[in-house]
Amino acid sequence: MELVEDIDLVPIKERAPLGVVELVLEEGQTVRAFGVVYGIEHTISGEGFTARVFLDQYNQRLRVYSYEATDYDALVMKLRWLAEANGFDKILCMAHAHDWERFLRHGYVLEAILKYYQNGSDALVMSKFRSQERLTSHCMMQEILLIEELMSREARPSKRALPEGHEFRLARQDDIPELTELYQTIFKTYPTPLIHASYLEHIFESECIFAVCIHEGRIISAASAELRPELKAAELTDCATTPQARGRGLMSHLLKLLEEELRRRDYICSYTMARARSFGMNMVFYQLGYEFNGRLVNNCDIHGGYEDMNIWVKDLRRSA
Repeated sequence: MELVEDIDLVPIKERAPLGVVELVLEEGQTVRAFGVVYGIEHTISGEGFTARVFLDQYNQRLRVYSYEATDYDALVMKLRWLAEANGFDKILCMAHAHDWERFLRHGYVLEAILKYYQNGSDALVMSKFRSQERLTSHCMMQEILLIEELMSREARPSKRALPEGHEFRLARQDDIPELTELYQTIFKTYPTPLIHASYLEHIFESECIFAVCIHEGRIISAASAELRPELKAAELTDCATTPQARGRGLMSHLLKLLEEELRRRDYICSYTMARARSFGMNMVFYQLGYEFNGRLVNNCDIHGGYEDMNIWVKDLRRSA
């Protein structure tokens, strides 16, 4: 099978409706939202469990952010009911190392390990698929070969000097209009409301820190760290570079800048979900010393369809 750098997208289902969305929260309780609705955070509880979940309308999935349980059967059945009531065909749960097998017994699969994610302890990404379409990745073999090819190469951190005439710094509030413009230009669709200025204003600095590269007075590249301060973990994400500026090694410098800031804040875990079809982005994280720890199948709607995402993890306590 031929290895290609950018594997073509094969859409598996139609895009989720976003304009007028009705989501089921509990039996007999719904919420109706108008406008571009990506999802709703919600807390569920019952006899023997409580969990904080995200009803991810945009990506047609149910994400379990955190949970406590003495009755796992009750928790799993509640998650199944909530996913089916909303027509979601994937459930993701960040399980603990001591109880992940309880989800396995209910038909969940281990897709990835987020090492160091929970204040230095591992989290296991357990997923439950609710449709054959969501379960089936048409590009899996190509993505496996891509990773094999990448990891057959020696991991050599880039020693490229900062390109002349380029400024690298953390973003400021007044960068938001340009950041929005950059992301709107690069991404046809995106799994978070990143292309909306109001969303950037909401998450800026409190939930995310951004790093930018400036050239000739304009932002030409950017990346962010999505913060989980209670876990001492952060996801490096939202990586984008204008087509004209690619090939200069800008992203490596931006990610290193974000890592430095996370270390300054005493974070332990840095991780990313890289598009499994992108040789370039996976290579960047491999060369920066990240560990490949699994793949999330048909995980999110990006660039016009559902894509598999590779998990890369780094222990920030190690030397830079």
